[in-house]
Amino acid sequence: MSEDTTDASPATPGDPGAFTALDWIAVVVVALIALALALFPFAIGLPLAEVYADFGVAELPALTAVATGLAAPLALAAVVLASLVGAVALRARLRTRRLMVAAGFAFGVAALVACALAAYAPIFERAGAVRREAD
Repeated sequence: MSEDTTDASPATPGDPGAFTALDWIAVVVVALIALALALFPFAIGLPLAEVYADFGVAELPALTAVATGLAAPLALAAVVLASLVGAVALRARLRTRRLMVAAGFAFGVAALVACALAAYAPIFERAGAVRREAD
């Protein structure tokens, strides 16, 4: 008689519904992405906002202002962490928990890229203007 792995009972080590080593590696990677999002305002956002102020940029584009602020990157990190907490703590099928980790990864990478592009948008804009003047 084979065991049913679709049971929603809590997973224990050795249980077919428990995370494997590869699953836990994915959890750590997603946690590091959440950490990168949480540190983004302090490592990149606020210093860039100061650089823009030193260059005399009067008003930042709305997306850049949001990305270089505290609230948006921290809220995005919280969403990624929520997916991890759900994947680890919920009594759900293994497939569902793995999908939660994958969703956290995809959302976290997309959020990190979006924050970086938005934060550096004024630099990209100025580089394009310089290139057009050179032509």
